[in-house]
Amino acid sequence: MRALSTFARSRDGNIAILFAFMLGALLLFAGGAVDFTRRNAVRADLIESLDAAGLAIAQLESSNPPELAALSGSAREAYLKAYGERFFRENFKHENVVENLAVDFEITPQVIRPRATGSLKTLFLGAANVARKGETGAYQYMSMAADTEITRRGSGPIELALVLDVTGSMNDTIGGVKKIRSLRDASDALLDVLFGDDADATSEFVKVGVVPFSAFVNPGAAKDDTGASVWQSAWSDTNAEAVYHGDRFLHVTSASVIDLNTKVNHFTLFNSNIGTTWKGCFEARPYPLDELDVAPGTSPSGTTITNHAATPTDVTNPLVLSAFSAAPALSLSVPTLTDSRNTKFVPLFAQDAPNCNSSSSSSRACEYGTSTSTRAGITYSGAWFHEPDVNFSSASYPGTVEASGKEDFGNGYIDDRRFTRVLGTPLDKYLPVVNYMRRVLRFHVGGTTSQCPTSPSTTQSDPALYAWLNARGATECFDDEYILRDAYVGTWNASTLKYENKYNLSPTIDEYISEAANDTSLSGPNASCQTPILVQSNKKKKIHDHIHSLAPAGNTNSAEGMMWGWRLLSPEAPFESDIPYNDNEWQKAVVLMTDGFNTVGYREGYRGSNISAYGYAREQRMGVGIDTADEMLTEMNRKLLRICTRMKQKGILVYAITFGLSDSDPDELATKNTFRACANESAAPYYFDAPSGSDLEDAFEDIAADLVKLHVSR
Repeated sequence: MRALSTFARSRDGNIAILFAFMLGALLLFAGGAVDFTRRNAVRADLIESLDAAGLAIAQLESSNPPELAALSGSAREAYLKAYGERFFRENFKHENVVENLAVDFEITPQVIRPRATGSLKTLFLGAANVARKGETGAYQYMSMAADTEITRRGSGPIELALVLDVTGSMNDTIGGVKKIRSLRDASDALLDVLFGDDADATSEFVKVGVVPFSAFVNPGAAKDDTGASVWQSAWSDTNAEAVYHGDRFLHVTSASVIDLNTKVNHFTLFNSNIGTTWKGCFEARPYPLDELDVAPGTSPSGTTITNHAATPTDVTNPLVLSAFSAAPALSLSVPTLTDSRNTKFVPLFAQDAPNCNSSSSSSRACEYGTSTSTRAGITYSGAWFHEPDVNFSSASYPGTVEASGKEDFGNGYIDDRRFTRVLGTPLDKYLPVVNYMRRVLRFHVGGTTSQCPTSPSTTQSDPALYAWLNARGATECFDDEYILRDAYVGTWNASTLKYENKYNLSPTIDEYISEAANDTSLSGPNASCQTPILVQSNKKKKIHDHIHSLAPAGNTNSAEGMMWGWRLLSPEAPFESDIPYNDNEWQKAVVLMTDGFNTVGYREGYRGSNISAYGYAREQRMGVGIDTADEMLTEMNRKLLRICTRMKQKGILVYAITFGLSDSDPDELATKNTFRACANESAAPYYFDAPSGSDLEDAFEDIAADLVKLHVSR
């Protein structure tokens, strides 16, 4: 009994007993690890072989050998599937251990989706009845299934904006071919990569918009791919409330009284029977709203405005850093810039430049003679102003020859004699206005016949008008009438709600004073307003036709072009893309192309420059101190870099191309450096310098291939 009791209390051999109980579980776990390791290896081989088969199908379609080209419809699809399955089985190394292996391919114009299913024999898990029984009950199996996705070239998903230079220099030739022709050919090559060879192709995974730019951009007449207008009046400053709207003009009542409290609405001017309509171009918004993604009619925060020039922390390029550190001070106050009225867009109305032509074609001087005339109680004689415009000689009439001592303001399209010399209502309405202006400049408003008092009053009787004139450089009595001519739009008719007696007069003199003979796109109220924007389209033909309709004219403003390219991609108004920034599937991208450096033409006189989207130099709309054409050019380059930087921070890919530029020209070399810094990277596939048309075509093709290159997407 003692021995039995001792045996019962003994703990010797417990480990062996526990091991006996645990042996089954240990074998199960070890066997399971082996089976799952085998399964993972087989599945990896399965996926890799499916990817290879899908890519092989895509490459076969791309090469389109004769035996495939001869097929169509279901026969072509069956051939491709059989080819893909053969390719799969040649690459799959575990076919001997997978039962009931089935391979199939879903083939669409955008993607190829290979699929495979089967069952893997288990070595250990079947013994524990973990895996499912086979049909015969002899083996245990684990299910095997995998599918992948191959995105074709040209299937995206991409939202792309093509920001294209359509300035006058695109009419020049390289190698005997016009540059605009080379651009069309290059764009065709890009579209072939994106959409394939079918001219009528569409894609649910590619959207392309087109932003033609010169001195201005035309979004107001933008169309979608159905041809419908997309611009909404809510985005325009229809009521002339924005700070710059009508700033160049004077509202004159029907009684010829200047009313500084009433703005001249540009839309109203276009509606005043002036012989043309608004084409859709806008002036740039006040700086820095002209380079920020702010929806029209909204109020940006004061922080957004004050931090606009803050140097980005992730930027190292010296040019980009300089563009932010050298950003000019604001010309307008922060409260003004955060006012929602100033985020709306002001329509372009390029004013008529003063001209002073006599009735003789052989002597087009400003002198009206020394005879004295009295009209509407006002006596006037002699020179009305100091010859501010183009003077014509008999040898070149009607050419544009600028004589020594003459000031050329450009864009003259109304013959001033229609309201300054020809007797009738226009002259009767104009004389009191100019007479009043002269007396204000001499601090004297008393008397009805005095034009330029020799003993002016020392008290300014109209300080508001004097300040308005003085801000524009008017200091002399006779000599500064051209400033009034610039601002004069005629007189207001309260009954018809139209301006009369200037812009509605005829004939005009486009053919004499246009900056480019026989090219009215460069003169008139719509000066340099080009082909409208095409909002994103998924129709190849629509995009092709729009690009092929582009007609070169005007100066270069790549910064304003790029800004509208950004707005085309932005989820914010005005175009409100339905794809958010940094979308998990869609990639936003822009291609910016130019053949020249940014240009603002110099002009004599108080304007200081040609009109551009940023107004005239004297207005300093680009920031404090930017008041010459050369300074505007420098600032446009910096502005472009700031815009590009902000776009890249939003996840937009930026591609840039310079076309036909020389390193030996300082301005062209500066443009190359600016575009390099603008792009995501300073070399291909993000930046290209294209010396020739064939190089331009290669650049467009390479960009398209980089965007939509054949790849495994899932």
